[in-house]
Amino acid sequence: MVGILRRRIASKEDIENVLVMENLERRFRLVALRAEHDELYHLRATQKISNETLQKLLHDLDLLEALLIERKE
Repeated sequence: MVGILRRRIASKEDIENVLVMENLERRFRLVALRAEHDELYHLRATQKISNETLQKLLHDLDLLEALLIERKE
């Protein structure tokens, strides 16, 4: 989808702006994932979730984080 958007944009400046916005969005998403990660540990420490639930949710967050980091490179 994003590739299609880039091809439709006429100027180099527009493409650079889209890339800056994509990078900013990716960084925001990474910050949000890390906050979720911290909250999961808090929930486990207060015994609101089990170890099994913690591990499952951390695994899912790790996969999402890996995808976001991979997009950067």
